[in-house]
Amino acid sequence: MMKHGTWKQEQRIIASKLKKQLKARWEIQKLIEHHLSLFRSHHTQPTKMSDVANILKPKWAPPHELAALYWFGDWRPSTILHLLHSLSHSLWDPLGVDRALCQLINDIRIEEAVIDEEMAEIQSNCVLQLPFGPVKNGPHLDRVRSEFKKIHRVVVKAQNLRMKALELALKKVLSQTDAAKFLVAFVGIQDLIHDCSVKYKTRKGPVCIKEFRG
Repeated sequence: MMKHGTWKQEQRIIASKLKKQLKARWEIQKLIEHHLSLFRSHHTQPTKMSDVANILKPKWAPPHELAALYWFGDWRPSTILHLLHSLSHSLWDPLGVDRALCQLINDIRIEEAVIDEEMAEIQSNCVLQLPFGPVKNGPHLDRVRSEFKKIHRVVVKAQNLRMKALELALKKVLSQTDAAKFLVAFVGIQDLIHDCSVKYKTRKGPVCIKEFRG
């Protein structure tokens, strides 16, 4: 039997290690919350009509990045979740994460479809009812403003859905460690795609296609 003094010392050592681990967990959680706050500040809701155009086509995003990934100003929510799904095999509970993510992706896609339909209706109204060319004060300008307000509401819904998808994934689906892993991977993939798009945009000369022979 272990002597009482030795037993007590072992307890103190383990308690000290546990305390350090708990402190590390709190630090990780604080970093995750800070990262989420950065996403919230980036996905700010437009307050002015001029903000809408800047969100829909951000000046810092190259055309190929916009075309490949962007949905009303940033990544489509379900695309973020699909990225997480592709990484789920490396997480702590891959089967549990997979089940939860499939349901979440399905729910988010339904909300995306509603927003897409709303925007499609606005686009149809713009094509069929709005005049092409300069618009002066009068009924035509009032109609333009009315459609622009509808676009504003759609962008707000899209921004909210993006944050909803990210927060649900990080807080309801993933463990703390897995949430941290995903954020690191997500930032890295965003940077990689952006850098590739910038290089593609600035590349000079004709496009070369190599011929492969079997």
